[in-house]
Amino acid sequence: MATKKKKTDEDDFDALERLARSITPEKLRPLTPEMKRRWEAAKRGRPKKPAGTNAVPTLVTVEPQLLRRADAYAKKSGISRSQLFSEAVRMRLETAE
Repeated sequence: MATKKKKTDEDDFDALERLARSITPEKLRPLTPEMKRRWEAAKRGRPKKPAGTNAVPTLVTVEPQLLRRADAYAKKSGISRSQLFSEAVRMRLETAE
């Protein structure tokens, strides 16, 4: 019968302590170009907003097909989904005035 490996969870502080102590400067090495690329992609996170700009998180319901089209357009345009929606609302309001 195969033995099951115990799953480590974030509440197992003893295991986390052992892991932290096992990482020593001698074991560290510079990132490879591929690792650097992945690190840069992962650390991007949410884009920074201009100083003095406040944003309010908003839940909006959108049809799935429309959302897929919007996401594809935003990606092709190099902007975020939030930016696309904000620009669309701004344009609509300007034409209504």
